Amino acid sequence: MKWIGIATFVCFSLMAITIVVPAAERQLPYKSRGGGPDLWSMRVNVHHRSGPPPRLLDCRNAHLSSADPNVMRITTDGVFKQRPGWSPDGQHVVFARHVGSTIFLYQRELATGTEERLTMHMQPEYDAVYAPDGKSLLLAYVKTSPGQGDVEVYRITLPERVLTPVATGPKGLSHEESPAWAPDGKRFAFTSTYEGNQEVYVANIDGTEWKRLTDDTATDAHPAWSPDGKTIAFAASRWGNFEIALIHPNGDNLRRFTTVSGLDDYPCWSPDGKHLAWTSNRDGDLEIYVQTVSETGEPIGEPRNITQNDALDNFPAWTPDGRLSFISNRDDGFDLYVTKSVFRP
Repeated sequence: MKWIGIATFVCFSLMAITIVVPAAERQLPYKSRGGGPDLWSMRVNVHHRSGPPPRLLDCRNAHLSSADPNVMRITTDGVFKQRPGWSPDGQHVVFARHVGSTIFLYQRELATGTEERLTMHMQPEYDAVYAPDGKSLLLAYVKTSPGQGDVEVYRITLPERVLTPVATGPKGLSHEESPAWAPDGKRFAFTSTYEGNQEVYVANIDGTEWKRLTDDTATDAHPAWSPDGKTIAFAASRWGNFEIALIHPNGDNLRRFTTVSGLDDYPCWSPDGKHLAWTSNRDGDLEIYVQTVSETGEPIGEPRNITQNDALDNFPAWTPDGRLSFISNRDDGFDLYVTKSVFRP
C-alpha cells in the first residue's frame, strides 16, 4: 500500500515518528466486522459535576494481566493499537488497530467483547472520539482522490455510519487531525497544517468558522478540551521537547503546564476536569502520569506516575466512570487495559 498521509505518534523507541493513512469517500455507510487491539484502564477518585452517575464499565470479558494482577486486559490479540476513546455511557470503546500495512478503527462492546470495524473502506483511519451525546464520532481520514495526500477530519453518525467531512484544508494539501469535542458538542478542536506549520484550531461542528489558536514555528499537537469548556490542553515542542500546554478556546492565556525534561504528550482530562493525564518518558520509559489541576488551570502538587511498569504505557484515555485506560505491551503485545487500583491525589 502506498502511504499518502501522516499521523504523528510516540512509538516503541520513544521517538516521534510518522505513519501514513489514506481516506475514504465523502458518504460511506457501514457494515463489517474485524478483530481487536488491547487497552488498559485505572480507577480514579473523580466526581461528576452534574447529572446521574455513569454506568460502571462491564468488564466480564476482560482478563487479568499476567504482568500485573491489578489491571484487567480488555484486548488480547497483541497487535499495536492507539488512541482509545470511550462512549459516554461506557458501553463501547473505539481505538485504532494496525492491520498489515494500514490502520483501521474498531468499536468494541464491553459487555460481550464483540468488535466491529467502524467503516467499510480500506484506507487508514485513526483518532476517533465520541460526541458528548454518543450519537456520532469525529475521526481522522486520509483522502486518496481528489487531493491525494490530504488528511481530513470526518464525522460519522451512529447508527447509520455515514461519513461527512467537517475539517478540510481550504487550499492545497494539508493535514487536519486529532479532533477533540467541546463539551457542548457544538465545536471541536483539531490540528492543521494548511497555513504551513502544524497549529491548533477550533471550528463549529459543521466545519465553519475556523479559529487558529496557536502561532509558533514549533509543532502543536493532540488537543483535549476540558469538561468545563474553559481550557484546551495540547502537546507543544516550542520549549524543546514536547511539553503539555494550556490555552483558552479563544486563543488567550497560552501557558506551559509541564516543565520536566523529557517527552510529555497526549493530554486528556478526567470526567470532572480536576485531573489531567498524559504520556511521559521522564522516568526512562513511557508511563502515564496524572496531575491534579486547579479551577484556574494551575498544577496542584506533583504529578503521579500511575502505571509504574517497565513496559511501554501510552495513549491515556479516561472512561466515563473515572478510570484511566491506556495501551501497553506489558503482556508481550500492545493491548488495552483497565486497572482495579484507585488513584488518590
